[in-house]
Amino acid sequence: MTGIAGIAYRIHVYREDSKPKYCELTDKEREFLNAFRDYNWRDMERFREGMLYEYEILQLDWLRRLYADLEERYPGYRFYISDKTAPGMFGPAGYSLYYTKEETTGREFDTHAYFKDGDYAYEEDNFYAYFVEEEYPTYVGELLKEKGVDKIAKTGGVMSTVMGKECDSGITVEEIVNEYIEEISPNVWIFLEAKGMTEEECKESAEKVQEKLEEINLKGSYAIYFCDMPGDEIVSSEKEDMVFIHIHRCQSWNWGKEDKE
Repeated sequence: MTGIAGIAYRIHVYREDSKPKYCELTDKEREFLNAFRDYNWRDMERFREGMLYEYEILQLDWLRRLYADLEERYPGYRFYISDKTAPGMFGPAGYSLYYTKEETTGREFDTHAYFKDGDYAYEEDNFYAYFVEEEYPTYVGELLKEKGVDKIAKTGGVMSTVMGKECDSGITVEEIVNEYIEEISPNVWIFLEAKGMTEEECKESAEKVQEKLEEINLKGSYAIYFCDMPGDEIVSSEKEDMVFIHIHRCQSWNWGKEDKE
C-alpha cells in the first residue's frame, strides 16, 4: 500500500493493545500478516511466535472467513491471499480489495470483501470467469457467424466484474446471457482474417459487424481485430504477437431493447 491514504490508514489501525495474544497461524496466514504489516522485522518475529495484537486478530478472523467463503463457492480449488488494500479515502469505498490467486490454475483475480457495522459481511470476486471465459466469446462468435460474419478465426475475452455467490464454479453461458449479462458486461475480442484487405475495407466491414452485434444485443465491450495474417497463424498466436490492419471498438448498452419491448 502506498500514498497518503495508506500511511494515514496504517497509523490509525496499528494502535496496539497493551499485550499481544497467542494465535495458531498457518504459513499462508503468517505471510498475509507480514505483507499487511509491510514486512517489519519486529512484526515478522512476533508472527513466527503467533503473537498478535487485537486488530491483527480481527484481520485474521476476516481473512479466515474470506477463505471459507471462497472454498465453499469453488470446492476443490485452493486459494492464496497475499495482501489487501484499505477502503476509503483514495482507495475503494465500501470494500477491501484482497489480492487472490488460485494455486492449481495459477489464475490471479480480484476479491472484494464487504463490511457492515465494522465487521466482515460477504465477498464478491471474478474467479467465476475462469469457467466460462473461453466459452462465452465462442458463443458470441457463433452468433455472428449465423448472421453472416465470416472469416472469424478466433475469439477471446475477459470478465472483470466481481459477482457474488450466484456465480460459482457451475456458472454457464446460458446463465450469463439470460440472468447476469447486464451486471457482468463482458469484454469480448473478435479476431478476423483480413489478409490482403485495405484499411478502408476493414473499416467498412467493421461497421457491418457492429450492426450484427447490435442485432445480437448482448451487453458488453467488443473489440474487432482485423488481422493481417492467415487464419491458422491467428489461431496459434497470442494477441500481443498479432499484426493488425484495423481495430474497431464498440460498446453494447441497450441495443434493441425498446424494439423488443
